[in-house]
Amino acid sequence: MIEPSTLLAFTLLNMSFALIPGPDVVCILTNAVARGAAAGAKVCLGIACAALVHVAAATLGLTAFLAAVPSAFVAVKIVGAAYLVWIGWQMLRHPVAAGIEPRASRWSSPFAQGALSNLFNPKVAIFFLAILPQFIDPALGHPGLQALILGLVSIASGTAVNLCTALLGGRARQWLLRKPRVFQRFQQFAGAALVGLGIKVALERAR
Repeated sequence: MIEPSTLLAFTLLNMSFALIPGPDVVCILTNAVARGAAAGAKVCLGIACAALVHVAAATLGLTAFLAAVPSAFVAVKIVGAAYLVWIGWQMLRHPVAAGIEPRASRWSSPFAQGALSNLFNPKVAIFFLAILPQFIDPALGHPGLQALILGLVSIASGTAVNLCTALLGGRARQWLLRKPRVFQRFQQFAGAALVGLGIKVALERAR
């Protein structure tokens, strides 16, 4: 149904988007370094599940509502920003010692961090709304099905990039475990980065 060249162009664009530093990348790296590559992979799974929601919303047109109603955009943005600040603040206050598995509640588990940070990031929703239509050809028919296929391709390609990021974080963990003080400082740095991202997201205006 969709031309292979179109799928290739969309895949490359989506993978480039996944490489841009943001809440998802920071959550993957921090969990992979603090808990191991497997924890980073759980963040990737959470992100993928949240992306399914974004794809469904874009396919059904719900994302258009989010873009059209500033108050809805702001509400989602503030919730997501508050969550990022909370996670980052916990890392700043309580960095764990090298080799000790950090405790995680249901809301701060690796999966939850990936799912919630992505789900409450309105920029991800707007990305699907702005990008998907550019690759849909009405002449081929079934635009909703085309959007669904492109959405699934987006999730698959983005997850592939994210898993590479988790693997990189897991490798970095092996080096940091030999340097306990640096290991804790990394967590505090990552926590500060999440707090900063949360504040940045909260202060940004909807476009």
